[in-house]
Amino acid sequence: MKPTGCHLFLSRPDIIKEIKQGRLRFDPPIDQTRIEQVSVDLLLGHNFTRFKERSAGYLSAVHLDDSIWDSLDIWDRVEGDSYVLEPGKFVLAQTLEKVCIPNHLVGLIEGRSRYARLGLTTHLTAPKIDPGFSGPITLEIANLGNLPLRLRAAVDSIAQLMLVRLTRP
Repeated sequence: MKPTGCHLFLSRPDIIKEIKQGRLRFDPPIDQTRIEQVSVDLLLGHNFTRFKERSAGYLSAVHLDDSIWDSLDIWDRVEGDSYVLEPGKFVLAQTLEKVCIPNHLVGLIEGRSRYARLGLTTHLTAPKIDPGFSGPITLEIANLGNLPLRLRAAVDSIAQLMLVRLTRP
């Protein structure tokens, strides 16, 4: 009997089934060793976006509009195989994988505890990945620890994706 009124998280066999049936897709494809009991480990991509040191002006959280993300006065964009995140600093990054979530699932992105123990927060807010989403997932990363941390693209799996079945697509 199916429980009602609760979340139905996909387990490893269900995640594998969704992938094999082509409904849940990852590009590049993921190895099954990265599928845990109720999550998929995602790798860090090569693109990093950080605030410029001494950005001009200030940001008003009340009046943000979409043009803020394209402002060269505020952001530095870096591409590379690694990125050193200093203590107290923040960077936006993306997953290496482009994720395609089918309409009957919703994703939840979370950091991984092995990195959190070093002071690395991988996703600060808004963990929901909507049904029908397709693309790399943007990660909000901060170093709350005391030591610089080298983040390695295509090596470090700093985020995990959990999947929840919707009651109605």
